[in-house]
Amino acid sequence: MASPRYFADPMVPVAYYHCISRVVERRLAFGPEEKEQFVRLMRAYEGFCQVRVLSYCVMSNHFHILVEVRKRPEGEGFSDDWLLKQAALIYSKPAVRMLKETLETFRSQGHNGAADEIKERYLGRMWDVSQFMKELKQRFSLWFNKRESRKGTLWEERFTSVLLEGELATLSIMSAYIDLNPLRAGLVDDPKDYRWCSYAEAVAGGRKALSALYTITNEHRAHERNLSGAAQRLPSADRVLSGYRVWLFGQGEEVRGGHGSDSQVLRKGIKREVVEQVHAQGGTLTLAETLRHRVTYFTEGVALGRRTFVDGFFEARREQFDARRKQGARPMKGGAFAGLFTFRAPRTGVV
Repeated sequence: MASPRYFADPMVPVAYYHCISRVVERRLAFGPEEKEQFVRLMRAYEGFCQVRVLSYCVMSNHFHILVEVRKRPEGEGFSDDWLLKQAALIYSKPAVRMLKETLETFRSQGHNGAADEIKERYLGRMWDVSQFMKELKQRFSLWFNKRESRKGTLWEERFTSVLLEGELATLSIMSAYIDLNPLRAGLVDDPKDYRWCSYAEAVAGGRKALSALYTITNEHRAHERNLSGAAQRLPSADRVLSGYRVWLFGQGEEVRGGHGSDSQVLRKGIKREVVEQVHAQGGTLTLAETLRHRVTYFTEGVALGRRTFVDGFFEARREQFDARRKQGARPMKGGAFAGLFTFRAPRTGVV
C-alpha cells in the first residue's frame, strides 16, 4: 500500500516539493535522447502548469525535481489570449487553433459562461504539483512508448514527494543532493559534466536554471536587502555560479572513517583535495571549462563578435527576420565572454 502524500496548506502562498519517480522494475531505460526529451517536456509543462523547477536531475531509471508551486492568484482574470499562449507550450498548432476558434465562437454568440467553463478546465490544471507531475509523466510515456513500439506502464507506481520548508538551508541542501546524484552514481567526477542536471544547465548559461540558482543561493534576497539605489544590480551570474559550486563541492565531499591508511570510505564523493582546490579557486571555472559548456554558441549562434559586428549583420539582413525584432546582438552569458555577442541565443540550453 502506497504511503500517503502530504501537501502544503492550500492557503500557503508558495510551497516546495522534492519529487521522485522511477521506471518500472528500475530498468535503465533512458539514454541521452530520452533524457533530452524529458528535460524538454519538463520545461514545457513547467510553463503551462505555472510551477517553477528549481533543481532537477534525470538519471537512467529515475528522476528528481525540486519544484516551487505558488498559490493560484486570486481575483485575477486570465484572458483567452493568455490561455492560448499557455496552451501553445504543450499542444500542437492545430489543437491551439481549435481551442481559439471554440472560445471565439462561444464569445461571439454571447455564451460567455460556456467559454469560461472551457477555460477553467485548463486553469484547473495549473498551480498544482500533482497535475504537473501527472501530465509530465503521461506525456513522456506516450512519446517513449511510441518510439519504442511498446505498450503498458513506464513508471513504477505513482511519484513520491517530500514537502520542503522554503528556507535557504533546506532548498540549498536539497538542490545539492539532486545535482550530486550523477557523481554519487560514478557517472562523472564533476556535476557540471552531467548535462541532464540543473547545475550543468546553469553552467551552460540556461536562463531558467540560472534564475533558480539566484533563489537557491539566496542571492535575490540579499539583493533586496542591500538595494539602496537604482544603480545597483543583481549579482552577476558568475558570482552565483561560483558560490554555488563551492557549496556543492562541500556537500559532495567524500566521508571517511578512521585515520591515515586505515581509513575507510563511508560515503563516496569528491576527494578532499579537490574540494579544497575548488574552494581555493572561489568556485570559478577556467576558460577551457566554460567554452566546453557553451559549445552551441559557436555552432548555432549564426554570427558572433562585438556588438557592432552582430548588429551590422542584422541590419544588412533585416528583411529576412521577424519585423518584431529590433536589434541583432545578444550578449553571451558568462564572464569568460565579456564583450562578446551572438545573433542567436540558444533557447533550450547551450550545452
